[in-house]
Amino acid sequence: MKRVLVVGGGLAGLSSSVYLSDNGFEVTLLEASPKLGGRTYSMYNDRYEDYYDNGQHILMGCYDYTLDFINKIGGEDKLYSQESLEINFVKRGGDLFHLKARKYFYPLNLLFAVLKFKALRLKDRFKIIDFFLDLMCCLDEDLRDKTVKEWLRCKKQSDDSVKNFWGILVVGALNTTIEKASAEMFAEVLKKIFLQGSEASAIVIPKTGLSQLFSNLACKFIETNHGQIILSEKVLEIEVSDKRITSVSTDKNVYKNFDVTILAVPTFALAKIQLTGTALQFNIPDLKFSPIVNIHLWLSENPFKEKFYGLIGSDIHWLFNHGKHITLMMSAADQIITLESSEIKRHFCSELEKYFSIFHSEMILDFVVIKEKRATFIPDITSNRKRKEKVSSQIENLFFAGDWTDTDLPSTIESAVMSGKLISEQVIHSLK
Repeated sequence: MKRVLVVGGGLAGLSSSVYLSDNGFEVTLLEASPKLGGRTYSMYNDRYEDYYDNGQHILMGCYDYTLDFINKIGGEDKLYSQESLEINFVKRGGDLFHLKARKYFYPLNLLFAVLKFKALRLKDRFKIIDFFLDLMCCLDEDLRDKTVKEWLRCKKQSDDSVKNFWGILVVGALNTTIEKASAEMFAEVLKKIFLQGSEASAIVIPKTGLSQLFSNLACKFIETNHGQIILSEKVLEIEVSDKRITSVSTDKNVYKNFDVTILAVPTFALAKIQLTGTALQFNIPDLKFSPIVNIHLWLSENPFKEKFYGLIGSDIHWLFNHGKHITLMMSAADQIITLESSEIKRHFCSELEKYFSIFHSEMILDFVVIKEKRATFIPDITSNRKRKEKVSSQIENLFFAGDWTDTDLPSTIESAVMSGKLISEQVIHSLK
């Protein structure tokens, strides 16, 4: 039986471990922290007996790799899936607008959904429809050196549609602004969501905590298939001889006699691992990162009826309703990441009261602010170019996985899971 050492217990590491163990490989997974999931995990509020996540994640019907992975580990019953795209948007003052596509008659259903989206002027809606029609024949090379802002300007999108539609899509999908985001990357995301059928654009939300959906089930799957998971061990050094890894040293042990090693850790963690016995170095992209701030609120009563809302013109981008608590999310949160939790709470609650008359800050019983300072890499023009360069170290039995590898996707769950699946296929092929 071939032996594989996977370093990193985030979604990329879990994905590669699941698929390799399912194909008869003996997998040992090392994770530096005391938990699995990387940036996708849950915590527990004992007082209210309620799980809450480090950050809210939306899945979509076009997340083929993620949904396949969830099915593989037995988590399909833990998902709520729309039949087709439906989002409730709220403007300041409480006006509610629906972006809703019917299940049938794709792609006309998506075009009619935009046409009926009354948060925008009719003229702007027609311009957005024209944009999507043009997207069908848009070439990557036409967008390679453009930002999203430049692309939207070329397509004569109005300031209102940029603020109240495109800006929300960009910050939600790419966790950055239209000024920074790569038009080429955004086009790939739009094509994946809107040009692959009605089900592709439908939103999928976990019914349970992210750890219960991903880490716990993946861990059980790996161990059932004779794999081993070791937590709280940090890899410090990799010894190389004749372009092959001979040992991997952690702060507690030394691991030898593995046919393949997969490094499924972020780029900034790779930089801390020392290579010995060789002059070779990791060839990895130098990426910049963008933060996300979430605040979880437990209320004396929950007045919200929908599962989630998008807020137009607010720096709170999304509100998610979990029943026992609600979650407010701000992407590209550079402006508030350094604030104290009490200041963030005060700002978010003040903003929320301007959108929902049914909410008052006096309802709050408890709250938790979670800051992910390096939540995602910034998918700008430079990072898009760097990721397309071959990631290698010239070490024959070493492979890389992670959302930062060249998946043609931004830093998402789908990108991480996809990279793990693809690298497992490469490993299987290399050891035949």
